[in-house]
Amino acid sequence: MFDSRARSVVRIGNALFSKKKSVDSLWQEFALNFYPKRATFTTKRDDGEEYADHLFSSYPVLARRELGNMIDEFLFPDKFFSIHVDDEELDEADEERAFLEKLTDIQTRAMLDPIARLVTARVQTNHDLVTIGNGCLWFGKNVDGNALLFRNYHMRDVAWTENAEGRIDCVHRNWTPTARQLKHYFPKTISANVQKACEEGPNKDPDKEFECRHVIMPARLYDYKTRGGKTFPFVSLYVEIESETVLEEVGLNYFPYVPPRWQIVSGSVWGTSMATDVLLPDSRTLQVVMRTLREAGEMHVNPPMVGVTEFIRSDIALYPGGITTADAQYDSKVGDVLRPIMRDKSGFPIGEEIAKALKEDIRQGFLLDKIQLPETTRAMTATEVRRRIQEHIRSASPISKPLQPEYNHPLCDGVFQLLMEDGVFPVDEMPESLAGREMKFKFRSPLDELAEQNEAEIFLDVRDRIIVPGIQIDPSIVEMVDWEGATRDAARASGFKQKWLRPKEAIEAKRAEIEQQKQMAQMAQDAA
Repeated sequence: MFDSRARSVVRIGNALFSKKKSVDSLWQEFALNFYPKRATFTTKRDDGEEYADHLFSSYPVLARRELGNMIDEFLFPDKFFSIHVDDEELDEADEERAFLEKLTDIQTRAMLDPIARLVTARVQTNHDLVTIGNGCLWFGKNVDGNALLFRNYHMRDVAWTENAEGRIDCVHRNWTPTARQLKHYFPKTISANVQKACEEGPNKDPDKEFECRHVIMPARLYDYKTRGGKTFPFVSLYVEIESETVLEEVGLNYFPYVPPRWQIVSGSVWGTSMATDVLLPDSRTLQVVMRTLREAGEMHVNPPMVGVTEFIRSDIALYPGGITTADAQYDSKVGDVLRPIMRDKSGFPIGEEIAKALKEDIRQGFLLDKIQLPETTRAMTATEVRRRIQEHIRSASPISKPLQPEYNHPLCDGVFQLLMEDGVFPVDEMPESLAGREMKFKFRSPLDELAEQNEAEIFLDVRDRIIVPGIQIDPSIVEMVDWEGATRDAARASGFKQKWLRPKEAIEAKRAEIEQQKQMAQMAQDAA
């Protein structure tokens, strides 16, 4: 049975879901126009139902699909994060950088393990994000405890609240598992009703669904401690609503939900989509225009007919090869006994222009004109190419920059805490200089890669156009540049890994060895 704490948490969650009904209605409209398969915020549909039968144009759905797929490429390229520390000099030291790259590789492999299903979960979350400006991704360990697991949840079933700093730290999620699923997850704490549904007998119904709720909240709001008095930052609470049964109550050192919000407006806990928030009127208008054009086209191709009924002697056969007989006494000079009513089609071009303009607005609203790389030709100078790329980076940054702190960071930081708690990282190999240092994440998107490659190109351009010609005039200019540091930075900016670079100490030792060999050769030459 519930204690007073659990009952209070459920009551708070009920109030949040009740308050969220108007938001669900708005999201239903967005989904109907841009993501019909997801349009189950306020209604329930069977999987076999046709979801898009109310649409006359698929263009808004296709535009959403393209941006939703591109979001994954922008936020999660092959190597989308790396682990660092705040001290830049320490972060770039050979031994420390090699260890941090090893941690990065371990976490990347764990997250991208096919069993974890991260790609599936984040793609689903991305399309929610593009459509309604919010998404919900959960991570944890699978039932066997031998791998990570990522899941996406319908925003209809999720409600959350912010703390004083505007961060989401409390999530309520409705859940309707079957009896056998509950028994699989919580074999020792299920209610008598669930147990009865799983037992052999006339009332056995293992697929019967039960209303449950999962709540993640700061432990201070629930006053949670273990029997040994240990405290945790967060508490995870699973409850079965009808029987008032607490299924699980555990403390967590990490926040297992990642609730990305695309564009945040002050005063609201819900995000908005930069695309659909302004394109809903355009999408509705496009559907009306396309319906009108299709009806007009059908009217022109298959027009209504007018006939002189007293002279028609059979059924009217308008199908291919059909024969309609007419009275022989009918005077054809008056007009055909059966003829189409032709309509003026001069309005067609105007309708097509309106539809084309609306599609272009939708394309720009979904930022599809910002995604493609700028065109560069051989006739352009290196400076012109760099400026084109810089303009592209600035114009496309609204796609990824607002989402990285809301999406990438809580995902990577939470998984790092989970893996650290599970003993996955080789802490015994950590350099002493990193002990006690807080790990930070840097994220790489195609835009970041372009910016870094641009830096490498700047190094090559300045070297070839300015420094090398200057050395020919004044050889002392060569001492102006830290060639080793610049080359290392340019190599890293181009994607060169630290483990492919020899340590600075090894390079210094090799230089000393070469210098010593030169001195010995000079001494031998002098002696001869």
